[in-house]
Amino acid sequence: MSAHSTVGVEIRAIAILIKSIIDLGVEYKKLSKMRTEDGKIHDVELIVKDANGKDIGFEKTDSGDYRIISDSTGLNKAQLKKQADLIKQIKQRYSYNTVIDKLKKDGYIIAQEEKVNNNTIRLVARKWG
Repeated sequence: MSAHSTVGVEIRAIAILIKSIIDLGVEYKKLSKMRTEDGKIHDVELIVKDANGKDIGFEKTDSGDYRIISDSTGLNKAQLKKQADLIKQIKQRYSYNTVIDKLKKDGYIIAQEEKVNNNTIRLVARKWG
C-alpha cells in the first residue's frame, strides 16, 4: 500500500524536536528568555540561532504543544527568507523524526528510504507478523 501525504506540523514532543535540531547540525539552548520584535519577552523551552544570528524559540502553549516564535528585528527580505527556511527545515525534520518514531514503536522497520524531488522523502516500512 502506498500513500503520499502533506501535513501541517504540531510540535508536541520536545525530545523529537531536540533530535531534529541536532540532526540539522544546529546548536540550541534549553530554557531561556527571548525578546521578539514587538518587545515582548517570552519564556521558551528551546532557542536556536538562525544564519543571521537571530533567535528562534519554541514556546510551550497552554494546550501542551510548542509555538515557534522568532526575532526578526532589522532583518531584510533575504534574511527573513533564511530565517523562514530554517524554521521550515526544523518542521520537516521534526515531521520525519515523528513518523520514524511512530513506525518503530508500532513494530515497523524502515526497509527503504530515498530522497526525491522538492525535499520529499520516500519511505518503505515493513512489519512482519
